[in-house]
Amino acid sequence: LLQRYAIEQEEIFNMQTLEVSEQKKSQKIACVGSGPASLAVAAEMAKSGYEVTIFEREEKAGGMLTYGIAPSRLPQHVVEHDIKQVENLGVKFIFKKSPTKDELNKFDAVFVGTGLWGSNMPNIEGISLKGVYSAVDFLKTAHIKKETLNIGKKVVVIGGGDVAIDCAVSAKLLGAEDVKIVYRRTLEEAPGNINEFHYALSLGIGITTGMAPAKINGGEKVESIEFEGLKSKEDKLKLSVDTVIFATGQTAEKLDITAELDTNSKGLINVSESRTKGKYFAAGDIVNGGKTVVEAVKEGKEAAKAIIKDLESAK
Repeated sequence: LLQRYAIEQEEIFNMQTLEVSEQKKSQKIACVGSGPASLAVAAEMAKSGYEVTIFEREEKAGGMLTYGIAPSRLPQHVVEHDIKQVENLGVKFIFKKSPTKDELNKFDAVFVGTGLWGSNMPNIEGISLKGVYSAVDFLKTAHIKKETLNIGKKVVVIGGGDVAIDCAVSAKLLGAEDVKIVYRRTLEEAPGNINEFHYALSLGIGITTGMAPAKINGGEKVESIEFEGLKSKEDKLKLSVDTVIFATGQTAEKLDITAELDTNSKGLINVSESRTKGKYFAAGDIVNGGKTVVEAVKEGKEAAKAIIKDLESAK
């Protein structure tokens, strides 16, 4: 909220808060992904006089800021203003492009901020039915194809974090009449912000706790979902539904760029002082497993300092 307020004030007063160094550096920097960590790196490097290129496989910059957070919580104009500030520093954006290793070899340093775009879906019957989404896929579709997205009247969101709330609110704003959040633990144990839960409730979104998904029913398309009690499997719940959204965690995708980097069993990149290997650095969700935007920006700035230190020492 504080970041949103600050950016809106910048827009109102037409403020340019980032300034480029007059001393230009010869080294070139590549950022893979354009989420908050990469934008922070790009801004810091550009301010220090380095030439920066951001590669983004989607049509728009912002990563989860653009495709993964409900506009009701983070309006797109706020995101676009932040991106414009970075662009005004001279940072070059290349969209719909995943760079090859040969292309990245042309740069003096590479920052990897690819985020978490994989889905942690449960292994239950019916998970592949039409109308069943991961949170990432649903929110992305809701952003870029909301005019053609038909989610029906009844939507169930599985999960208890902010992403689950974003999905539920988005479904409600898209026109679903009956939206429910179902979480396996208690509301007190839910990682989601309590104020966001209150907002969801104010929209008429129901919240059920203590139930875990057990089975999804339907022909080609989902028709209902069954739950079992977390403490007692004798407790049952069956809901008629048109759309089911699983907001049960995100994972790292297997990408060509991370194949040769040091990763752990979860596919997250291991780093030491932001460096992962040679001239490669990383930060944000792909390193920390998915925290806040503020944390991603903080790590991005730390990575930029490490890159600058590395490039300066190499002279």
